[in-house]
Amino acid sequence: MKLITLLSIILSAALLCSACAYRPDLAQGNFTEQKDVYKLRKGMTQEQVKFVLGTPMLLDQLNNKQWYYVYFLRQGWQDPEIKRLIVTFDNNNLLLDIRGDFKKSPEFNIPL
Repeated sequence: MKLITLLSIILSAALLCSACAYRPDLAQGNFTEQKDVYKLRKGMTQEQVKFVLGTPMLLDQLNNKQWYYVYFLRQGWQDPEIKRLIVTFDNNNLLLDIRGDFKKSPEFNIPL
């Protein structure tokens, strides 16, 4: 009887300790895919860029010509994955350039 009680205590403690090791996934920001970035073309309006990528995560208050799309994903105890895309507009609010963790489309410099 004591052996069964001792075993149940050890099993309960093991279950409690293993439950503490769980870490839920955390995703924040703008989920951006390469296929969407390939749709961008130089000369697009801000509205067109917003239609393709969505509302930017960050807007630079000192330089309103840059939009920041940032995506943070941490799965369990793994190192987080961070993807950035910086979209720059000219003085006429037309798409000028993009940079970050995504490739430009080969047709990026060909206006629509």
